[in-house]
Amino acid sequence: MQITRARLAALALSALALFALAALTGSNPLRPAAPPVPLPPARALQPGDWVFRSGTSADSRLIQRLSGGAYSHIGIVIQTAPQVLVAHATTDDDPARPDQVLITPLADFAAAGRATAVAVARPRFLTAAQRAAAARHAAARAGQPFRLTAEGDRPLYCTTLVLEAVRQQVPGFAPAWQAVDVPVFGGRYLFPQAFALADVEWIAASPPQAQSQAAAP
Repeated sequence: MQITRARLAALALSALALFALAALTGSNPLRPAAPPVPLPPARALQPGDWVFRSGTSADSRLIQRLSGGAYSHIGIVIQTAPQVLVAHATTDDDPARPDQVLITPLADFAAAGRATAVAVARPRFLTAAQRAAAARHAAARAGQPFRLTAEGDRPLYCTTLVLEAVRQQVPGFAPAWQAVDVPVFGGRYLFPQAFALADVEWIAASPPQAQSQAAAP
């Protein structure tokens, strides 16, 4: 099997995270599997809503520490019936389809072992039609390769997928990129926290306190 540059980067980040978290917390970064996160009802969601996830992996926790946010991953709702589907760019949610943009049922996106918290936000600066169009744009990227690269180097990871979809409707949307200077990675990256601080309406959060943590500057 050919190992892509993105996969090597993801593996390196995971290894870095194990050591970084141990140094930062003084504890073992490995945790037991969390119980399932309750899902918001499908009737409360719309295409174009943003779905945030707090992941269970070491690299997810490193992302939270670097960004100061409650969440480590983001996707966009592309369908609500007959089941809720989320488009997102990831390395390993589906071992059969690594390092690419996936279309995933919300139940799998928030499955035990992947998520400790989930929240849904609706960008208020987009109309319903614009949100639906953004969802279609993200869905059309399914199968495109994951690229964890710095700003300006054609990145395609979870946040840049959503950014690209939104900018098709509102070119001026400009969430803040964050400078990163750690081994393996350097440059400016876009974290889920930047989307949590945008003009959004919080639709659901589980556990409930995660919503206020995400929205904190």
